[in-house]
Amino acid sequence: MEMQHDPDLQFKLAYSDSERIDTGIKTPARGQWSSKVEFILAVAGQIIGLGNVWRFPYLCYKNGGGVFFIPYVVFLFACGIPLFLMETALGQYTTQGTVTCWRKICPLFEGLGYGSQVVVFYSSAYYIIILAWAFFYLFSSFSGELPWASCRNWWNSECIL
Repeated sequence: MEMQHDPDLQFKLAYSDSERIDTGIKTPARGQWSSKVEFILAVAGQIIGLGNVWRFPYLCYKNGGGVFFIPYVVFLFACGIPLFLMETALGQYTTQGTVTCWRKICPLFEGLGYGSQVVVFYSSAYYIIILAWAFFYLFSSFSGELPWASCRNWWNSECIL
C-alpha cells in the first residue's frame, strides 16, 4: 500500500514575527541583549565564575599541577565548549528556557532540561556558602579590631602572635 502525499504541501521556517503562524497561544515577550558586547561579558562572567577563580588553582595544586592541567584543557575543548555552544544555539533557536527548549526539540529530552536546572540549583547552593563567608569576613573587617588579628577569641585562644 503506497501513501500519496499532497504535492502542494510545503514547509517553511518562520524567520520573523510577521511570518509566524498564529496558534492562539500567547507567549510572554522575552528580553534581548542590547549589544553583542553585553552578551559576551555576561557569558564570560558565567563561564569564568567563582569556580575557576577560587577553586581551580587549588585543584591544580592538589592534583599535580601541570599533570592536572592537561586533561582539564582537553576536556574543556572536547566537552565544555561544544556543550556550551550547543546550549546557547538551542536557546537562540527556540527562544525558550532550558526545560521547554528540550521539550520543543524532542519531548523525550525534557529530562535534560530538568537535569540542568538541578545542576544550577546545586551550584548556586555551593557558591552561596562561599559568598556568605566572603561577606562575613568583609563585614567583620569593618570592626575596630580585626577578629583574626588577636588571640582573644574562643577559636584561637592558644595562638601565639
